[in-house]
Amino acid sequence: MNVRKRRSEFKSFLAGAAIGAGTTVGISYWLSHYPQSTPAQQRRNLALERALENARTAGSISLKDSYRYVIFSDHHKGARNPADDFRFSEPTYQAALDYYYRQGFTLIILGDAEELWEENIPNVIQAYNNILTSEARFYPDRYIRLFGNHDNAWKSEALVQQYLYPFFPGIHVRQELLFECETAGGKKGEILLLHGHQGTLDSDIFDFVPEHLLPLYRDFQNLTNLGHTSPSRDACLRGTQDAQMYRWASTKEKLILVAGHTHRPVWSSQTHLDKLILELRLLHQRRPGRRPKDYGKKLARLLTDVELRAKKYPPCNDIVKTKSCYYNTGCCRFDDGDITGIEIVDGTMRLVKWGKKVDQNPNNPSAFARTRLESQILDEIFIML
Repeated sequence: MNVRKRRSEFKSFLAGAAIGAGTTVGISYWLSHYPQSTPAQQRRNLALERALENARTAGSISLKDSYRYVIFSDHHKGARNPADDFRFSEPTYQAALDYYYRQGFTLIILGDAEELWEENIPNVIQAYNNILTSEARFYPDRYIRLFGNHDNAWKSEALVQQYLYPFFPGIHVRQELLFECETAGGKKGEILLLHGHQGTLDSDIFDFVPEHLLPLYRDFQNLTNLGHTSPSRDACLRGTQDAQMYRWASTKEKLILVAGHTHRPVWSSQTHLDKLILELRLLHQRRPGRRPKDYGKKLARLLTDVELRAKKYPPCNDIVKTKSCYYNTGCCRFDDGDITGIEIVDGTMRLVKWGKKVDQNPNNPSAFARTRLESQILDEIFIML
């Protein structure tokens, strides 16, 4: 009797395990084929929809006649200690600010300008008083600031008045910004600018945690390394979040989404690695008679670039993106001192990089060079959306 009972229990266990495994496989299959159905994607969609609606309600900025905007994100200015990554890029950023001020650009800070999870506000303000003073040259007519998740303390009007008003009197720090322009087809085109943390775990948690408890939560994160959503440090999370933002933007008509947050430049929904691989494939596919004279050198250079880029930013959870609707500024805290940003100038959008010239004294302002990585006319982008 006991033997029969044990056999019956074992069969029940196997049946339960099979059902559980089958359910897991079924759910995984469903989510892989219908990624818009995942809870994370739905949370992201709701947050981005809300941001777009808020931006439209607040009123858009019309892009007509002549205009010049430059967008930088994710400086993470700290306290000039070993944990402060911005200190490597400070000279580069200062040189860029000088250039854009002289050229009449409006400066847009797209969030995470200050690292306020790891440092307190007074220390950061004191450490980078010079940078804030340099940015203040653009204010009030040529300066727009948005907050991200690492500097969401600027949601507090009291903190803004106490710490930012000395540099930017009366400033309002936004969460989103909308540009509006007429496309070649006569339809309205929109460019939504936001930091890119909307709908992530941190963002949702912060919606529920009272403001006076936020410092305690940040201390808990920093001590335990729990509860972080940090795509800048996690390649797979970076790929996931880029994919989520792309999926949402791809459902919209005549809308371009420009974000930061992931620290990885994205142009026309493609990463730098994507573009290098495409360039390598097109070069390799050329027939011998149509190959350039320096084919061998170009091939070797591309192979090296692909290998280096894959090591620096390993692809993980990236998806095929066919619609040119998602762009990312990258960041202002690369380890080599480079910074990246996006320019929107007189009907053209560009991805640019600033970095040190080879064998130049970094204390010399002319030691830094601006490189145009990508460029496209806005009408050409919108016509495909």
